[in-house]
Amino acid sequence: MMTLRMILVGCAASTALWAVGSPMQSRDPEVALAPFAVVGARAGELRAVADECLERLATALAAKGVRVAKLTSLDEKTLARAKPARWAVLGRFERANDAIQAELRLMEVSTGDEMRSYFYNDKDPKKISTLGTQAAERIVRFLEEKKRGSALR
Repeated sequence: MMTLRMILVGCAASTALWAVGSPMQSRDPEVALAPFAVVGARAGELRAVADECLERLATALAAKGVRVAKLTSLDEKTLARAKPARWAVLGRFERANDAIQAELRLMEVSTGDEMRSYFYNDKDPKKISTLGTQAAERIVRFLEEKKRGSALR
């Protein structure tokens, strides 16, 4: 019981710190991020995995020079809150049988269109959290392609 309370307090503190912002918070963001959705039974256990994935994504994007905005919440219905960022990443984590399924989706804020989707399914929570770093590499390539494409016009 004490462990569960510590996990819940830690998750609440993590979300609060995320909302306050960090040195990675940009005034002219390219990509908006918010805590990922965690659904289903035992969702509390997955919150730490989702938060670790989100932190890895934010850190990797910032390291590659992508300007990131951190929001307290974001989903398909509230995507307009991500403006002025052109792009937003939405995530969903859930447990299916013995495995954790994670999906990150790169969305165009102005249209709500899904541009790319990144999936990972594994039993090991540590492997699932690496999805953030892996997705960041692909998101950076996508953004570079879009910049090159608009420069040619």
